[in-house]
Amino acid sequence: MATKAAFVALAVAVLPLAGCGSNDTDSAQTSAPAASSAPAGNGVTALSPDEIVTKAKAALATAKSFHVKGDVAQDGEKTGIDLKLNGDDFIGAMTMGTAKVELLAVGGKKYMRPNDEFWTTAAGAQGKTVAQLVNGRWVAGADSDQSFADMFSIGDVNEMLKPTGALSKGDEKQINGVPALGLNDAGDPGSVLYVATTGEPYPLQMVGSDKSTVDFTEFGETFTDIKAPATKDVVDLGKLGG
Repeated sequence: MATKAAFVALAVAVLPLAGCGSNDTDSAQTSAPAASSAPAGNGVTALSPDEIVTKAKAALATAKSFHVKGDVAQDGEKTGIDLKLNGDDFIGAMTMGTAKVELLAVGGKKYMRPNDEFWTTAAGAQGKTVAQLVNGRWVAGADSDQSFADMFSIGDVNEMLKPTGALSKGDEKQINGVPALGLNDAGDPGSVLYVATTGEPYPLQMVGSDKSTVDFTEFGETFTDIKAPATKDVVDLGKLGG
């Protein structure tokens, strides 16, 4: 399809998540609670940065489900990300202005559902034709093409938490009310991953030099919207053009 290169270029702009954001949590509490009421630490502050990331990945694997939401910036353009995961399954969306693409992985199958604005942004008049053919349905078979398959790495926890350079320990502060330790990424100065220092060592927030923030929440929750679409709501990628 002639729309492919533009489509992928638009999607790849938001990956990997590891390079996203700077801290928008100025309003979060930054002072530690009184020692007498402070919860016991989980031991991550005594570990090396790489060991902390390993612990964070293990915590997510144990929780199995969680929610990732926020904004990333690329070349001055803001992209919204809203992703719910349950093991290998996930449902999510990336939004760039009025252009939006939904991604769904469930039961070993992968689907994408771009809106009309996404198609036309990617390929102009031809994109409009494709949008008419798709007609708001989920597109199956995208993962059989490596260019499209790369988009689904957004649901890969290893990619989410993969730094671009060496990690070092940074400041301790509260993120959404939870004590956390920041891990600074030398590959993107100003980029920080905050990991909880009490309770489970969940990653809580990713911030960075591009003024965007992504939060991790709803650990262990049930997401009923992660489900296979009805057959009538699916069209195969191979039927959209040659």
